[in-house]
Amino acid sequence: MSIQVRTIEPEDKEQVIELLVNRWTSPEQLLDGEMIDASTLPGFLALDDGRLVGMITLIKREHEWEILTLDSLQRWGGVGTVLLDGAVDAARHAGISRIMVRTSNDNLDAFRFYQRRGFCLEKVVQGVIDEERKLKPEIPVTGLHGIPLRDEVIFGRDIASHQP
Repeated sequence: MSIQVRTIEPEDKEQVIELLVNRWTSPEQLLDGEMIDASTLPGFLALDDGRLVGMITLIKREHEWEILTLDSLQRWGGVGTVLLDGAVDAARHAGISRIMVRTSNDNLDAFRFYQRRGFCLEKVVQGVIDEERKLKPEIPVTGLHGIPLRDEVIFGRDIASHQP
């Protein structure tokens, strides 16, 4: 496998939307009570022999970048790591010293993935997903592993240095 990572371009819009619908039910994601169209965000695609195998979308703020979505279509194959590394490198190049991500309390794979890559658990926002469900009723009550889906967990990583 030889994964290439490149910036999302306007001509990628159709496959970006398709991936977001397949993985997230919609391009629209709720963040702090605001609906954000992830298909309009900057980010990177991972390609294997020209075939889409992953994507990361980013919210770029003045002092930090936030990962809104990170999807690997080849689970456990290193695609997520390659995409994350690409985003971290781009953030450093842009002078950004911090990157963060939010996940739901049931996403134990994300807990493991991010912590192994230098992210620290920073905060648990209790009940936020219960509140978001009022605005986006398709958010399930029960998440992965049969865990009730209620809270948001925030992980952050200082990327000023080159250490994970």
